[in-house]
Order: sequence, then structure tokens, then C-alpha cells
Amino acid sequence: MPNPAIEFQDVIKVYQGRFSQQRITALANISFAVAPGEVCAFLGPNGAGKTTSIGLLMGFLFADSGEIRVLDCPPGDIRAKRQIGFLPENFAFYKYLTAPELLRLHLALSDEPRTGEQNLIADLITKVKLQGYEQLKIGKYSRGMMQRLGLAQALLTNPQLLVLDEPTSGLDPAGRHDVLELLATLKAEGKTIFLSSHILPEVEQICDRVIIIDRGRLLRAGSLRELLESANRVEIVAHRLDEELERTLVEHGASIEQTPDQARIVIDASRKREAVELIWSAGFDVIAMNPLKSTLEEFFLKMVADGGGA
Repeated sequence: MPNPAIEFQDVIKVYQGRFSQQRITALANISFAVAPGEVCAFLGPNGAGKTTSIGLLMGFLFADSGEIRVLDCPPGDIRAKRQIGFLPENFAFYKYLTAPELLRLHLALSDEPRTGEQNLIADLITKVKLQGYEQLKIGKYSRGMMQRLGLAQALLTNPQLLVLDEPTSGLDPAGRHDVLELLATLKAEGKTIFLSSHILPEVEQICDRVIIIDRGRLLRAGSLRELLESANRVEIVAHRLDEELERTLVEHGASIEQTPDQARIVIDASRKREAVELIWSAGFDVIAMNPLKSTLEEFFLKMVADGGGA
């Protein structure tokens, strides 16, 4: 079995106030792994510790304790850096350059062989759909065009691992669709993609694995399919319930909507039999029962609200 592309083991990061004794724990014993070839969504609300984690795996920050491995190397190791394409959430490019000039600069800085440089840069500009703007100075780019150029820069050396922080930020719906298609292509090529995003319906379309953190703690990690299956619910339609039965079902974790004739009961799939038996034993009929698949957004909101305890 190949070694993980990214691995955190009991990682702790604490920030010390510059002018005070206040210590802020950004990460508390975080452990997770991302396998080669996976698309992993790294999720959490603002302030959860995502930027700190990305800074650690890129070698920009240092952990207080624990171990991090990136492509089987310590963070910051030049052997790993040569195989990583990075797109930060906030970036700045030289505004007086054109896109081809900027990409030539980054290619020179990477110390990669420059054979076929012109074709490589032309192909990347086409891939991110910036063709036709080759002579336009970057200072005149829109936010969406800057984001496309950032992706081109991240792909410049044909990296094995892509670390993308909000890759669809600033893009219109068509632009986000293009980026998702590009990520799907890279996934099919066997690239490992570690991405952070707040647009969860888009993440759900592309990712294999999900890691959710909040306030420096790991809430859940696992395959997308397994996590959503664990959060599956069932809709039970029954004849209108009396107050006592409704109260009992709510105590068992159900949510209930009643109309004059019917009741719609939504409950975790693991408790559906228990709910149906309660309804029958109270003398009410079950009219229908339908599975409800959770979405990633619903699962994420529930995890954060429950502190991972669900």
C-alpha cells in the first residue's frame, strides 16, 4: 500500500501573543491522511485552523509537536516542493506583466527544464481559458481572470499534489464550472488534490474524501460516501399523530411536520424501525417510508453545530 500523500499525526500548533501571555491553540492533536490520487475536501468555518494547517503542510509554519509528511518528505523539503502546485486564497501577481511573462518567470524560479516552454505556457493559458488575453497586463485582469491565472501557475510544473485554497473564489457560475471540469480532468490523471472551499455543493461533485475541522479540533474524516451514508435519514409519512406520540418521537431524534391529515417524520435511518414500531404501537398507520440522502452541506452544518458528536 503506498504511503499517504499528506499525513498529519497528533499535530499541535499554538500561537503566542506578541505583547501578552495569551496563547491561542490553532490546532489540537490533529491527525488525518490523504491517499495518493484522492481529491480531499478540507472543510471548516472561518477560524477553524484550515489556513494554519495548509501553512504547516507547505512548510511556511512549524508545528509545536506532532509529525507531518508530504509526499513522504518533511514539509518544506525541496523534493516535495518540486511536486506541489499551490494556489493560496489571497495572492498577488506583478501587475505590469502579462500572463505569459508571469508564467515564464515562475517557470524560471522553479528551476524546471525549459524545453518547450512556449508550447507549455500556451497550453496552460488555453486550459484555464485565458486565451485572447495574452497581451493584457495582469493589472487589468478581473478577480476571476486572476483566479484562472493562479490555477495556471499552480499547474506550471505538472505537479503530483495540488494544494488549492478556495480555487473557485471570484469566479462566476460558468467559471466555477470550468474549474470543476479541470479538477475532474486532473483527478482522472491521478493527481492528488487537497482543496479548501466554502462552496460545498461544488466540493461534493468532485471530492473522494472529506476532513472537517473546527476551532482547531478534528470533527470528522472519511470518504464522502461513507460520511453521507452515516448521515442518511428516512422520511416516514403517517396519519396525524397525537401530542404524546409526537413528543416521544422528538425525544428519539425525529423532526415532525403535521398537516390536518398527515404527519411527516424525518429520522436517522438507524432509528427508522424503532420509529415505525412506536407509531404502530400507538395505533397509527404508516402510509409511506422514503430514504433521504444527506448532502455534504447538511452534514457539515450538523457536524459543526454538534461539535462533531453526531
